[in-house]
Order: sequence, then structure tokens, then C-alpha cells
Amino acid sequence: MAGIEPFELSVDAMGKLKLCREGMDDAADVRVRRAFPWSSADRNISIRSAEGKELLLIDDLSRVEPAQRDLIERWLTGHSFIPRIERVERVDVRFGYQQWNVQTDRGAVEFRVQEREDVRFLPDGRFSIKDADGNIYEMSRLEELDERSRRAIEPLL
Repeated sequence: MAGIEPFELSVDAMGKLKLCREGMDDAADVRVRRAFPWSSADRNISIRSAEGKELLLIDDLSRVEPAQRDLIERWLTGHSFIPRIERVERVDVRFGYQQWNVQTDRGAVEFRVQEREDVRFLPDGRFSIKDADGNIYEMSRLEELDERSRRAIEPLL
């Protein structure tokens, strides 16, 4: 693992992640976060203390030993909440904000988008949408959406 300082992640008796590194105090209850979850999901993985301080940065997850990589991937999957919009029922534009009614991979959701900039085009053609409460949603590329969904968001483009 050239370029990555040796480390070991494990799950403690309370079901929380613990980071161990040679010559350093163990860090209990650490968090694993993707720096760029949309564009580079397997690069720049940050391991942070419970207070948010970065303890370790993994530049490329593929360079991590397989058992540790599997633990990190399972942890990220189980602790990330980014619903994927599968269908857009309607988007109403009212008084400067957008009211979205959608179907996600986790069920029906209605949310408000305050600013036009909160609907972001990603480099690969997908969209990231941040609602007024700070929740993030992922939406497929336009050509992957059904016709009704495309018509619903057309006025926003």
C-alpha cells in the first residue's frame, strides 16, 4: 500500500468503527466519508473523528487491502443516505421556489428546492438536488428518465 499509511479499521462491541494506526492512539467511533461521492466515489475517502477532524485520507480505495476495503464499502453503503429519484411526478414552481413530487428508491417524497443552483448537473450527466432541509437526492441522466419525468423537469432546464 505505497502512499497510504498503514491502518486497521474494526467494528467494536458497540457496532462503531475504530481506527488503529501504529505509533498513534486508537480512535474510537470514527466516521468514513466520501469527499466526492458523485464524481469519484472510490477516491479521497476520509476517515474522521466523531468531532469531524480528518484522521486519515485514502486517495484510492482500490489500493487498500481487500478485507479493509470491503469493510469500508459496507460501512459507506450502510451509512450513506442519498435517495435516488426514479420518477418525477411533478415540479411546481411557486413564488421563487420549486416543489418536487417524486418517487425514489426509498418511496414517494415531496420536497422543496429553494434555489435554482440547488439542482446541479454532474459531469456524467446525472443531477444532484439539494432540498430546503439540506437533504441530497440523486437523479439519473435525462435520457434515462421516463417521458413524464422529462416533461416535468423540462421547464427547469
